Amino acid sequence: MRLPRTPNRFRTGFLQCLFCTVLISVSVPFQASAQESVNTHSATIPYNGKVFSANWVSVDLSDPYLRIRPVIASDGIGHVESFSSMMERSHAVAGINGTFFDAYEKDASIRYPNGLLIGSGSILHSGSNASLLVLADHTAHLENVETQQQISVNHEESTYRFTAWGINKYYGDSVDDQVVWYTRSFGTQVPYTNSVKVVIENNVVTAITEDPVTIPEDGQVCLIGHSANNQTYVLPNIHIGDTMSMEASLSGTDLLPMVDAAVGAGPRLLSDGNIDIDYTRDGFTDPKITTQANARSFIGVDASGQLLMGTVSSATISDMAHVLQQLGITDAMNLDGGASSALYARGTIITSPGRELSNALVVERLQNPQIQLTVNGQFVQEFRGYLTEETSMVPMRGILERIGAKFEWDGTARELTVQYGTNHIRLHPDDRIMLWNGNKVVLPAAPEIVEGHIYMPLRAVIESLGGKVTWDSQLYRASLTFP
Repeated sequence: MRLPRTPNRFRTGFLQCLFCTVLISVSVPFQASAQESVNTHSATIPYNGKVFSANWVSVDLSDPYLRIRPVIASDGIGHVESFSSMMERSHAVAGINGTFFDAYEKDASIRYPNGLLIGSGSILHSGSNASLLVLADHTAHLENVETQQQISVNHEESTYRFTAWGINKYYGDSVDDQVVWYTRSFGTQVPYTNSVKVVIENNVVTAITEDPVTIPEDGQVCLIGHSANNQTYVLPNIHIGDTMSMEASLSGTDLLPMVDAAVGAGPRLLSDGNIDIDYTRDGFTDPKITTQANARSFIGVDASGQLLMGTVSSATISDMAHVLQQLGITDAMNLDGGASSALYARGTIITSPGRELSNALVVERLQNPQIQLTVNGQFVQEFRGYLTEETSMVPMRGILERIGAKFEWDGTARELTVQYGTNHIRLHPDDRIMLWNGNKVVLPAAPEIVEGHIYMPLRAVIESLGGKVTWDSQLYRASLTFP
């Protein structure tokens, strides 16, 4: 099913060792395990002379072992994959089908999703929809949001800015004015030939071509259509060697850096415990949504703030809203349904879909509790740390970049050097000795490289750079302040 565009209504609401992560010793209580924080439920609910079967999963968002995230098909956006494979590949303890997609497209490589998808503060697929957002403060909210994308090109001493229509989308061969930003979430290739492709690696333009291109692992591709407007105003301002970047936001809010996960679909079903169905507001006219009964999927929250995801047997949208209201759900939104309706928990597919899917939303159980990080009040979303026993592991690169520190990794010598103000530190993986301004300091643990990232002791390192650390035991968040 194709998801319509929602009217503009909003509520506030990468192997390089330079991707460093550090650790800090703190005393924090362990929370409940994921098995205690993810529970399955079922009920038979009568309404309007009919009886409906509902199955749902409740998720305690305060559990730091859990993380909610969207999953796309393994080959990228536009492709499909079996629901069971998605759950296994993502190590999910629970999951549900996500937003609408072009399920009836014959070419299985272009079954694009229609709604927005956000993971770890990054837009995987742009859109404008009623959306469920899971935030870094361990809360979930329903919001009507639209993604926005602004591209900046720096050439010599001048900057040129223009707007991208979307991220990881394609508007068709006949749309010659489109500007689209592609990341590796789209897949490895941008195959379209009726446009100019600008290849960006490490924020530097490395190629401008009309040929199909590979999306760099450490970069992006900007597709620019052949319209007169783009030929006149956009393309002349882009040169090989220019720096080029894209800044994304959620229109009308400053929420994006705080969004752990989001899926856009609709329509909305419940708000504050009340029926809240408005097809015009949410942009729906298809009778499959507005009037017909079908297998349904939903996502929402209850009065205690737990995330709920579930399925209901053949029901109209109105039927489902009233059933969910009887179940005590306060806020809820419809997801893709029919043959897409799918629900999984604890190794069991509770509701089995009738087709392969484009995307899903999963609850992942981490081996160790995840740690959040802020630097001078700015949330670091691109990396997460974790807790082992009483040691918090949190990201270093995000810290160094945000405070403007100079840092360099020497792969031959396996040495990291950092310079910040008058402080200079030098460290090696698997060596507890750190040189701080020429003096040897014994670290509480040796830095180590895990999956291409170097982990090092936070408090010793951060304080040697002049920073201070505070700990929020409720959010599992280390807040760092630097002069």
